[in-house]
Amino acid sequence: MRQRSPLRGMAIAFFVIIISFWNFSRLTGSECIRTIHIVTLLTAGAGIGVFIASLFMWLRNKS
Repeated sequence: MRQRSPLRGMAIAFFVIIISFWNFSRLTGSECIRTIHIVTLLTAGAGIGVFIASLFMWLRNKS
C-alpha cells in the first residue's frame, strides 16, 4: 500500500486556513457573533490542527 506524503496534507490544510481567514475577514456584522463566524473559526482551527499534525509527521519521517 502506498503511503501518502504529509506535504500534500500540509498544502491542503494551508489552503483551508487561508480561505477560512480570508472569509472571516470579509464577514460583516462583527458586533454580534453569527453562526457563520463560529463555523469559519472552527474550520480554521481544524485546518491548523491538521497542518501541525502533518508537520510533526513530516519532521518525524524525515529523520
